[in-house]
Parts: sequence; structure tokens; C-alpha cells
Amino acid sequence: MMHTDTLNWRLEIDNRDIAYIVSLFECYENLAVVRTVDRDRGIIELMIAPDFADDTARLLEALAKEIPLRRIDPD
Repeated sequence: MMHTDTLNWRLEIDNRDIAYIVSLFECYENLAVVRTVDRDRGIIELMIAPDFADDTARLLEALAKEIPLRRIDPD
């Protein structure tokens, strides 16, 4: 089944980790696109194809063991 919509997950991270996360997701092509919502507060948004939601969640679980991050609801 092909999906045409995207999932938008917001994360709060240390703002010094934004570039790291952007480069990490660039390495995993098609997994998610990262958008910085508020650089000062360390808020980013992942735009995810539904078919890659499970893979993205697993990557975030592994990443959470390395850097502090938490998923937040959009404003």
C-alpha cells in the first residue's frame, strides 16, 4: 500500500545536536526530512513517510541512548 501523506514528529533536543541529527538523517536517505522549528530551544520536526515510521522510531530509540531527546506535541 502506497501512502501519500507524511507524519510530523517534533523533538526537543540540545540545540548543539541539531546539525548532528540533520547529518544523520541525510545518511539514511528517504527515512525522514529534518526541519528546524526553533534553533534556540532545540525544537526540530521530522517529516516521515508512514512506511518509514517504524524504522525512524527505532533510529530515535538508539539515538536516545547517545544524546538527550524527547518527543513533544506540536504547538
